[in-house]
Formats: sequence, structure tokens, C-alpha cells
Amino acid sequence: MSFIQVVFKARGLMPPVFTPLNDDYTINYEVIPAYADYLSKAGIKSVLVGGTTGEHMSLKVADRKKVVDAWVKAAKTTGLHIQVQVGGAPLADVLDLAAYCEKAGVDSLLTLPELYFRPQNVNELVSYVELVAKAAPNLPVLYYHIPSMSKVEINMPAFVTAATARIPNFKGIKFTSNDLSEGAQVLRALKDDQEMFLGADTLLAPAALLGIKSSIGTTWNLFPRLAQDILDAVEKNDVAKARALQEKLSLAIETHIVEGAWVPIMKAGMEIVSGIKVGPPSLPQRPIAEEARKRIQDKLRNLRIIN
Repeated sequence: MSFIQVVFKARGLMPPVFTPLNDDYTINYEVIPAYADYLSKAGIKSVLVGGTTGEHMSLKVADRKKVVDAWVKAAKTTGLHIQVQVGGAPLADVLDLAAYCEKAGVDSLLTLPELYFRPQNVNELVSYVELVAKAAPNLPVLYYHIPSMSKVEINMPAFVTAATARIPNFKGIKFTSNDLSEGAQVLRALKDDQEMFLGADTLLAPAALLGIKSSIGTTWNLFPRLAQDILDAVEKNDVAKARALQEKLSLAIETHIVEGAWVPIMKAGMEIVSGIKVGPPSLPQRPIAEEARKRIQDKLRNLRIIN
């Protein structure tokens, strides 16, 4: 049997894209080409489809597949690297999605852990990710560490080391945690052909100082150039500028989070900042009130982030 070397090249800022919905909660596929074009023109090279921001855990598998197809099609004209998060469903559906993504022309996969019969140790978690990786053996597969949502709190440096030893196409991790000490250990445990994506937008600058240069953050949809400016300032050793820009980004994020849950507030913010109609959050989440939306808009104007 011939062995195919799986290569993973995505680096830098990777926005987890919203799933655009109409007011009746059907998916608005028509807006995806313009959305992809907007990100590409802002300098974005890769996107994550189906993450927390994309709410795919709330969608039917058939709809998840259609969203994947729409982004793969949009990538043909924009050149975007398409990573798809396949977890957040019964294992049979996760494996079906993984296999589908490989055939559909997706570039890489990300997977949550099992969310009901949760893995209790490193070996159980590696075994789960291994099943997903075997369903799409020719795609790079990364693990989505988000203990605040998944409640799977397993040592990530130990997991990464074990997964690398057992899974040929395991290529890294999305690390959504504020524990940069553990994050630095994960980075040390990874090989040169693997990557760690930070999942904490307010820690972009300090993480970059630790050598964590790639990230998957919701606000890269809203403020892609500001995020890139932060990384550029760190690269140039301009710590004062990086700190000032990070403060601006953090204040913009805080403007949103006082108004509700993450996805509803960020969907509202995306429409305010970009003009792209991403619609309400998927059920059971609810959109924020019009007054809350106006407060976000006014504060972003005061921060001179929008006109």
C-alpha cells in the first residue's frame, strides 16, 4: 500500500466564518461568494467553516454539507484554504462529514471531541481523533481544544505528543484557552509540519510574543487588518505599537460581549462593520435586541473603528 504524505500549509489568520441565515432561519447560500471575496480582499488566506462561530453543531448534516460545498466553490475564485470543523454531532455523522469533505475538495479538517461520552484521558481522546483522521486519510486533521464549551479538560502537550505518534495526518490544534503557559508547551511539542492556532482573540499580541503566530478568531471576520497589524508590529519588535493595537482590538471585543452571547453579538457586529448580511444566530440562540445593536455601533464609532 502506497503511503501519501499529507502536507498542511495554512498559517496566519484564519477567520471562523459565520453561517449566513435568512430571517426564517434557512441558510443564505447566495451571500457566501461575496463574503469570501470580502475576506480575500482583506488579505485573508484561509477560513474555518463550521466552527463555533459557524454554528454547525446546530445544523442538519445535509445542510452542513451544502455549506461546505458553497465555500469550496467560493475558494475556486478566491484561492482560500478551506478548513472544515466536522465535530459536534454523533460519531457516525462526524465520520460521514469527514469522508464527504475529502471528496468535496476541502483542504483540511478540524474536529471537536465527542461531546456526550466525553474522553476522560489522553488515550481516549487520541482514539477519537484517530477515527476522524482515518475517515479522511488524505487530509490534514487538527484537534479543536475548547474546554469552556466541550468540558474536555485533558493535558494538551501530552495529547499532541501522543496524537503525533499515532496519527499520520494529525497536523495540529486549535487552542481556544487563555492558558498561554500550556499553549507555549503545546507549541514546543509540535513538529515543523504541524501548526497551533490560538483561539483567544484578546491574546493575539502576547501569544505572538511567545511564538504562536497563527490564530482562528471570530473577530478576524470583523477586523482582519487590525489583527494583521498586531502581528506585523510583533514581527518588527514594536512592542508599544502591538500593545496599543491589541488594546484597541480588546476594547472593540468588550464593546460586544456586554450585550449577550458570543455568536449573536458577533453576527450583529459583522453586519455593522462589513455590511454583509449574516442574519440571526441559528436556533436555539436568539438575535440581540435592536437597542443592543445600536450601542455596539455607537461604541465602535467612538473607538474610530467604523465611521
